[in-house]
Amino acid sequence: MSLYARRMQEYAGVIAQYDGKIALIRDHYEAWDQPYWNLPSGGVEPGESPPAGAIRELREETGLHTTDEALRLVWTTTVTRAGETLSQSWNYVAAVTDPTLQIDDPDGTVTDAAWFSPQDAVRLLHQMPYPPIAVPALAYLHTAAHATWTFTLSNTTDWTWHSDPLR
Repeated sequence: MSLYARRMQEYAGVIAQYDGKIALIRDHYEAWDQPYWNLPSGGVEPGESPPAGAIRELREETGLHTTDEALRLVWTTTVTRAGETLSQSWNYVAAVTDPTLQIDDPDGTVTDAAWFSPQDAVRLLHQMPYPPIAVPALAYLHTAAHATWTFTLSNTTDWTWHSDPLR
């Protein structure tokens, strides 16, 4: 099944911060030509809230811990194609108190986790081939503006997008 030919999916992610640095994971998805540095994120499981999914994904992919209270929603993303919503995501920022990284990814796509300066995180995220993750992350890291993003896929590679302030 194609990456884009699934039922509507829900995702959640976290920009984890510690001592002025940002945690990134080295991730390899089937649809990507190689592993890329990415924010810790993944699918929200049935019956799970987006904040709970974000907390679980952060723990699985990095070993880092946070709480509902520490999460701040900073952007949402909706991906559409031919008028159909393919996915929705909620992305948070949270400071963590213990920087120890330990991968326990049940999906097996995460090969590394590391702390980066904001400048290095921006450089690495800029290389990602998937605009619905990269574009909002880069915009937030540049401006700290909270936004709701809509991405439209016209075929398997052509994207358009726009953002509005997050309410």
